[in-house]
Amino acid sequence: MALLVRLRQAARGLTLRALLPLMVKRQALPDLLRSLDRPAEPTNDDPRRLAARLFRPLHLWPTTCLYRALGSYALLRAAGQEVRFVIGVRKANGELQAHAWLERDGQTIVGAPGPDAPYTVAYAWPADPAPQRNTPGERGPGLTPSDEVLLTELKDGTGVLLHVGSKFYFTLNRTGLMAWKLIAAGGAPDAAAVARTIAAAFPEADPAAVSADVAALVTELTSEGLLAPPA
Repeated sequence: MALLVRLRQAARGLTLRALLPLMVKRQALPDLLRSLDRPAEPTNDDPRRLAARLFRPLHLWPTTCLYRALGSYALLRAAGQEVRFVIGVRKANGELQAHAWLERDGQTIVGAPGPDAPYTVAYAWPADPAPQRNTPGERGPGLTPSDEVLLTELKDGTGVLLHVGSKFYFTLNRTGLMAWKLIAAGGAPDAAAVARTIAAAFPEADPAAVSADVAALVTELTSEGLLAPPA
């Protein structure tokens, strides 16, 4: 029986290895993780070693920490284990870095981050209460964040937006973070209103420059799907 369970685990792992790139491309993170969260055969065997072999980087079949964490999550959940999928972000040498790993009982068990600067959690599944996530509702005529966007604030005063549909990250400098918060608060009918509020907070700044920067930011946010289309 144990051998049969291990064979089924291996078959499931091989199928995941082949299908995960397509699943990641087509599904938003919450939907993808729900589809992978299928406890099937609780077993005393720990499938982490199998997952490590199946999702290791190969010359003709590259992988990433995201694929390794997702594949390991599916195999561990199928074995009846309670695990948590986590994505963290950090700044290192001025560059944004993202990493995915798994936790159990608060301890990292797959894909442990390195000993460098710690990551700030940007997304977790099962999801924690996330007040920074935009709550779906009626769209007004003004600027409205997409319901699929999560904001993570970093210690240096900048921010990171994660689009759970595309899985892309977008960085915000301090001014951009302030603009995003104004938009998310629901008090921004347009880019000009955001610019006026920011210019008032920083009287030493050139209002024309602030207006141009905010207009460019809003255009980029809209083109990347981070802002919802107007009602």
